[in-house]
Amino acid sequence: MIPFVVVKTKSGFAYVRPEHVVAINASDSDDCMILLTDGVTIAATESAEDIVARLEAEAEEEDQAVEAIKERNRHGHVPNRD
Repeated sequence: MIPFVVVKTKSGFAYVRPEHVVAINASDSDDCMILLTDGVTIAATESAEDIVARLEAEAEEEDQAVEAIKERNRHGHVPNRD
């Protein structure tokens, strides 16, 4: 399943895929602008620090999952091909 990060906006919530985030522009302490691939922007009503922390946590979880798969495969285990 593809992970999404929930971002609070003026009109509700936006669900962002972390790999599509290009930049976050912090214009104020309580809001920011998120720039996504293909020039899409999202005006968020929460601090950039909070969003960046959630994006980093998601990236860390993904890195740990990849490392677990690599470690399992190093010991001779291969995925079931049935």
